[in-house]
Amino acid sequence: MRKIFKIAKLELSILIYSPVVWLVLPIFLVLCSMNFIEALQGYRNALSLRPGSAGEITRNIFGMPAGLFVSIQQTLYLYLPILTMGIMSRETSSGSIKLLLSSPVKLRQIILGKYLAMVALGLAFMAILGLFAALGVYSIKDADAGMLTSGLFGLFLLICTYAAIGLFMSCLTNYQIVAAIATLAVFSALRFIGSVGQGTDFIRDLTYFLSISGRTDSMITGLISSKDVAYYIIIISLFLSLSVLYLKNQRELKTWKVKTGRYIALIVVVLIAGYLTSRPSLTGYLDLSAGKQMTISEPSQEIAKKINGKLKITTYVNILAPNPYALLPVFRNGDLESQSMYRRFIPGIENEYVYYYHEVTDSNLSVTKWNPNFQGIKNIHELAEKVALSSDLDIKDFMPAEQIDKLIDLRPEGYFQVRKLEYNGKSTFLRFYTNDEYGPYPFEREWMAALKRLTGDAPRILFVSGNNEAGITDKNDRAYTDILATRTRRGAMINQGFSVDTINLEQQAIPSKVDILVLADPTVSFSDTALQKLKQYINEGGNMLITTNPGRQAIINPVLAALNIQVKPGMLVNPDKDLAKDQIASVYATQATGIDQNVAMIQEAKRSVVLNGAAALAYSNAGPFEVQPLLQSPANGWNKVAPLDENAASLVFNDIAGDEKGVFPVSVTMKRKINNKEQRIIVSGDADYISNVEFSKETKAVRERQFSVDLLFRWLTNGNFPIPYDRPESKDTDLNVSKEQISVINIIVKFVLPALIVLAGIIVLFRRRSN
Repeated sequence: MRKIFKIAKLELSILIYSPVVWLVLPIFLVLCSMNFIEALQGYRNALSLRPGSAGEITRNIFGMPAGLFVSIQQTLYLYLPILTMGIMSRETSSGSIKLLLSSPVKLRQIILGKYLAMVALGLAFMAILGLFAALGVYSIKDADAGMLTSGLFGLFLLICTYAAIGLFMSCLTNYQIVAAIATLAVFSALRFIGSVGQGTDFIRDLTYFLSISGRTDSMITGLISSKDVAYYIIIISLFLSLSVLYLKNQRELKTWKVKTGRYIALIVVVLIAGYLTSRPSLTGYLDLSAGKQMTISEPSQEIAKKINGKLKITTYVNILAPNPYALLPVFRNGDLESQSMYRRFIPGIENEYVYYYHEVTDSNLSVTKWNPNFQGIKNIHELAEKVALSSDLDIKDFMPAEQIDKLIDLRPEGYFQVRKLEYNGKSTFLRFYTNDEYGPYPFEREWMAALKRLTGDAPRILFVSGNNEAGITDKNDRAYTDILATRTRRGAMINQGFSVDTINLEQQAIPSKVDILVLADPTVSFSDTALQKLKQYINEGGNMLITTNPGRQAIINPVLAALNIQVKPGMLVNPDKDLAKDQIASVYATQATGIDQNVAMIQEAKRSVVLNGAAALAYSNAGPFEVQPLLQSPANGWNKVAPLDENAASLVFNDIAGDEKGVFPVSVTMKRKINNKEQRIIVSGDADYISNVEFSKETKAVRERQFSVDLLFRWLTNGNFPIPYDRPESKDTDLNVSKEQISVINIIVKFVLPALIVLAGIIVLFRRRSN
C-alpha cells in the first residue's frame, strides 16, 4: 500500500501542477452555480406570488427531471477525458514507462496508484457538488438531506467509473489527444449501448447490463441499490484489470492465445458477477429519501409480502390498441424497470409478453379513429400489416385476432393493453389507462389492489337495476360508469380492487356474499317484493350506498323508512354569483373528521363540493344507527319548497310556501353493530355528484371528485379498498432565503469562488515555475 500511495501522491502533484485542472474546476463551478441559482430564484419568485404553492423543492432543484445532479450526470463525461488523457500516455510518449516497468513495483500497484490520484482529483468535483448540497440544506426549509447524500454518492461512483475508463484508454496510446477522444468514445458507447439489439432477448439483457445510462438516476432520487453499486464496482474493476493486463501483455512474451485468453477470462468473470448481482433475490436497497418516497408504503409492503413464491405476469399487447409502443420488445427493459419498486418485495415475479392484433371494442379508441392513414380499411389483417409497417415492426411477431381469441377471452377488457396476474390458482387483471393525466401505467395503489385480490377476497359491489336507476354500463350523464366500471379509467372502482355487477330485485335475491349494495337514484317506485328484499338486506346488516335527487322523495322515502331517515321536500339553494340557481357549494361537516383521515385536510383548505340539485335529509339518532352528517349545505342558504323560478332575477325565500332557512345535511353516514360486525350505510340527497357528467369536467374538478368517491367506498369497506395511499407530505415546501440573500449567494458561487480557484491555480503554477 505504501508504494501505491507514493505513486498516487506523485501523480496527484503532476495533475495539480497542470493548468488544465485549474481551468476545468472553475468552469465546472460556474456551470453548477448557473443551474442551482436559476432554480432557486424561480422558486423564490413563485413562493413570493403564492406562498405554500411549492412542494418537494429539494427534489426539483437537485433531482428529476432537470435538477442540478441530473444535469451534472449528463455532462460529467465531458470533463474526465481532459484530466485522464495523459495519465499513462504521458509515460509511454516520454519513455519513462520503461523505467517504471523495470522498477521493483508491481503493475497493479502502478495502476492503482495512478487511479487513486484520479479519485483524489475527483473529490475536488465532489467538493463543489457538496458545496451546492450544503447551500441547498441552508436555503431550503427542511431540505431532503438524505436524497442529497444519496445523489452525491451516486455521482462519486460515476466519477470513479469514468476515471477507470480514462486510465485504461490512456494506456493504449502515446498520444494524449487520441486517449481523450477514445475515452469520450467509450463513454458514449456505454451511455447508448442500452439501446442496441433491444429486439433480441439475449442481446437486450446483455447490452442493458453494460449500459451506464440511468444507473445514477435512482440514487439521485434517494434510492441506493446494491445492483447499481455493484455495477459501478464491476466496471471499475474491469477497466483497471484491463489496464493491468494490457501492460502485462506488453511486457511479457506470450502467445496471442494466452493473451487473448486472459481477456476472455476477465470478461466471463465480469459477466457472471454482473448477472449474480442483478438478481432480484440478491439485491438490497437503502432508501435515504425523506418519507421513504422511493419505497412503497408500509401497508403496501405488508400486502406484497403475502405473495410467497411465483407471481406470473402476462402482458397482452395489442398493436391496434392505444399505447402499445412502451410495451414492445425494444422497450421491454424499461417496462420491467417500472416493476422494480414491487420486485423488491416480490422477488418471484416472472414476466411473459404476448403480442397480437385485434380491433378494440370501443370505436372511439380505435386506431382507425385517430389516424387518418388507416381509415377505410375493413380487413383486420390488412390493417395490422399497415400499422406494423408504419411502426417498422414485423407483423409475423403478432398473433392474429382469431388465434388470441382461442388463447384467452380479452373481449371484457376491450382488447386494450392489460396485464394478467396469476398466483396460487387465482388471477386478476392490472390495466393500463387511456388518456390518463398521469400516463397509462398503473401506480402503487392499482398494483396493491390487484395483489390484494390475489391474496384475499375482492370486495363485491352489486348495483341495483330495474327501476331506472343510474347504471354502470351506460354512457349517459347520470350513470355511474366512470366511477365503477370503466376499465380504462384509473380511478374506477373496478381498478381499485372491487368486482362490480348488477342485480334486478324483481327477478333475483340479494346474495349473502355482497360487500356493498348500491341504490343509485331510482325514478320508478319499487314493488313490495323489491322493498321487502331491501329491508331484509338492511336488517341483516348489509352495507349500502343510497343516492337520490330532488323530486324523487316519494320513490326513495319508503326505502329510507327502515333507516329512520327521510328526504325533505324541495331543493337546497344558496345565492351565489358564481353558481347556477340549482347549485350549492356544500362542505364537509365538522363531525365528518373521523370518516377519513384526509377530511381534516379538506376542511382546513376550506374546499367545497359543488352539487347540482341537492335535497336535504332529515334524520333522528333515536334509532339503532349512529348518524353523522358527511356533506352539508352552506350557511345563508335554505331548503326551497316552492318551485324554482328559472326566469326570476334572483332566488327568493318564500316562508309561506314552506321554505326553511338553515344548514342541512346533504349526505350522512350511518353505522351500528349487528351480527358481530359493523354495518355501514351512506345516504346522499344528491345522486349526480359522482356521476359521469361530473367526471367529464376539467382535470382539477375530476381529481377532487375522485377523492370524494374514494372516501365513500373506503369508509364502506372499513378502510380496505381503495387501498389507502398514505404518504407523509413533503416538508421542503418553503425557502429560508430571501431574494437579496440569493443574490449574495449568486455573486459568491458564480464570481468570487471561481476567481479564488483561478487565483489559487496561478499561485500554484508560478510556484512550480519558480522552483
